Amino acid sequence: MATLKTVSQSQSLASRQTDPLRSFKFHVQISQVGKLSAAYPKLGFMSVSGLSVTTDVIAYRAGGMNTTTQKMPGQSDFSPVTLSKGMMPGDQNLVNWMYQLFDVMQGNGSGSDTGNEFRATIDIMLIDHPVTKNKAAVKAVWRLYNAWPTSVAFGDLDAGSNTFAVSQLTFAHEGWDFKIADSYGPNSYAQIK
Repeated sequence: MATLKTVSQSQSLASRQTDPLRSFKFHVQISQVGKLSAAYPKLGFMSVSGLSVTTDVIAYRAGGMNTTTQKMPGQSDFSPVTLSKGMMPGDQNLVNWMYQLFDVMQGNGSGSDTGNEFRATIDIMLIDHPVTKNKAAVKAVWRLYNAWPTSVAFGDLDAGSNTFAVSQLTFAHEGWDFKIADSYGPNSYAQIK
């Protein structure tokens, strides 16, 4: 194999069209949570983590072909997603969602349209930046299906620290869709129908 001694390059022509999307500007919309659905506007979370999927590998070996294994895709699993936000007075809805789950687990909920459906659709929307008008285009969106809270956690309380109180919600879900805008600019946006 020949070794290249030089590589052709061009001058840097960095512009907004070559910049990656910024990860610090996003909205989270939770919908379809039975009786709690009206309580969820676009929520101001400070971080979202766990947006990943992993597919298991099934290794297969046949007699007479013992030097290598054939690799086939197995089951896929979507990681739990964790949303973190600062605690604010009057912000009881997310914990109430966990209480609703307890009702269903204890047999008090029917899981029907009477408001005991604890699964939700969650849209996580990455917003264009910089914004020069009062509306900004959604440049990427993840839609989580059949999400429900598996964990509620609160940050440590420490009289010697200089920070704010944090709450975290971790969700199990059954998969996500992902769409990204085709191009830059306010007229190009991502949308899941």
